Amino acid sequence: MSGAAESRLRLPSELPTVVSPLRNVLPHVFDTLRREPAVAITLAYLLVAMAGIFYNYWFYRAFGIPVLTLSQISDFLVAGLQQPMALVLVLSTFPACWLMDLFNARSRRKDMRNLQFLRSVASLSAWQRLRLRFLEWRVAEMWYTQLGYLMVVVVYGWAFVGLYAGYRSDAIRRGEGPRVEVWMNGEEQPLAAGAGASWTYLGAVANYVFVYDRSAQRAMILPVNAIARLQPSPAPREGARGAAPAPAGSPAAVAPIP
Repeated sequence: MSGAAESRLRLPSELPTVVSPLRNVLPHVFDTLRREPAVAITLAYLLVAMAGIFYNYWFYRAFGIPVLTLSQISDFLVAGLQQPMALVLVLSTFPACWLMDLFNARSRRKDMRNLQFLRSVASLSAWQRLRLRFLEWRVAEMWYTQLGYLMVVVVYGWAFVGLYAGYRSDAIRRGEGPRVEVWMNGEEQPLAAGAGASWTYLGAVANYVFVYDRSAQRAMILPVNAIARLQPSPAPREGARGAAPAPAGSPAAVAPIP
């Protein structure tokens, strides 16, 4: 019997018993986390912070605000904690990887059966020899699949956060979001928005507050040290939604709404 034939006969017993790249790496991950429990907290916090940074970038980009250049390191650290959807992203990433691993493990089992069949064939065609080499590499190597899982986390997170940020920015343009009145230092009257409307609060970083004027479709970047007071405005009544409020002191401003 030739050496190639003996190799083909020996290979089925030498095939790896673990077909799941995720389960193959989990024991090492769990051992590391048992030795260093703080690593788990650090990794989870890192994922949440990255999701928050992605969200801030896409959300404020819709209003033309360069939030990354206006932020400080402390803003990046708490960006994810300010967005509950960032926590949802972190939690939903693991089921996505688990489903992908189930599909991949099923595919690897099929490849192992095909590899065993090709190893049992005495004479292979040129195509079968190429397929045999591919299946040997496919069955023996797992690192590229594990790297693919990491890419899924990044791409899935980027798409998920980007879609949610787009949804929230569209809602702001439709008139949703908290309304505020802004008093600047040394001013007795609040900062005027277009058509006498109130400002929509977008968010804030350490040194700046971001508000949006829906009627004029413009955002304002206000330095924190220039703001004297920021006061929530009452939400417009259901019957008057979409109508611009009348100027203060006019009869329409004081007359009751039927």
